[in-house]
Amino acid sequence: MRVLEFLNTHAPTLRTDSTLQDAIDKLDLYQVTLLPVLDETGAVRGIVTERQLFERLFERYLQAQVAGEPLPALAELQEMARAQAHIAITQWMMPDPPVIDERAPIEKAVELMHAHALDTLPVSGEGRFVGTIRLVDCCQALLEENHEPNDRPAD
Repeated sequence: MRVLEFLNTHAPTLRTDSTLQDAIDKLDLYQVTLLPVLDETGAVRGIVTERQLFERLFERYLQAQVAGEPLPALAELQEMARAQAHIAITQWMMPDPPVIDERAPIEKAVELMHAHALDTLPVSGEGRFVGTIRLVDCCQALLEENHEPNDRPAD
């Protein structure tokens, strides 16, 4: 089975001139955990994940919690976050992320997602973004019945 068979072609994306606020809005609106960042040619230049943004926005809070120090007030974190809302997403994204070709086998997608601790991968076709594949899509691939002629039971 190939990635192409389980591709989500309606995946939301960001452009390189998008902002942190744009990313948060799209993650929320589309209920996804990863957004590919595309250049003007449609190639994937980076990704942002919900977890990555959460960990950076709440970094001081999380560090204080681990260290057993007093936690910063929510108002302080809000002020810091709002000051960064219009910063270009290129300052937040993971550059040169793993991208899988649409013709690759599902096993390669599983390998890449596991190796990079991602639950979604951008998919390309001929060097351009064509969609995403998620962990659940890979699980679905295992449950799909393959009805190829050679797999049919004998009469």
